[in-house]
Order: sequence, then structure tokens, then C-alpha cells
Amino acid sequence: MFQKLVNFWVQTFVTERLLASPLFHRMAARTHQQVSSIQQTGSKHYNEFSKAFKENMEKEARKQQQK
Repeated sequence: MFQKLVNFWVQTFVTERLLASPLFHRMAARTHQQVSSIQQTGSKHYNEFSKAFKENMEKEARKQQQK
């Protein structure tokens, strides 16, 4: 019981300190920007791959129908 109480107070203290920290907010903003950039790049590559894959599957299906 005592351990849970101490854990709660420590977590509350750390959370409040992070929320009050301008350095933490800058780091969070940079991290968000980097993750968004990576996500957009990944989405672009996924779209290119899925388009090429779909075209290849359609091409193979036409070949199979011709046989």
C-alpha cells in the first residue's frame, strides 16, 4: 500500500515537472515533426509499392487468362 502511494506521488511529481518544462515541450514538438515527416515519407513509398504490386498482379492475371 505504501509503495503504491509513493509511486503515485512520484509519477505525479514527474508528470507535473515535465508539463512545466519548456525543454520538454520543444523536444516533444521536434519529435512530433520528425514522426510526421517519417510517416508521410512511408505513406508515399507504400502508395508507390501498392500501385506497382497491383499493376503486377493484374498483369499476371491477364497472362494466366491467356493460357
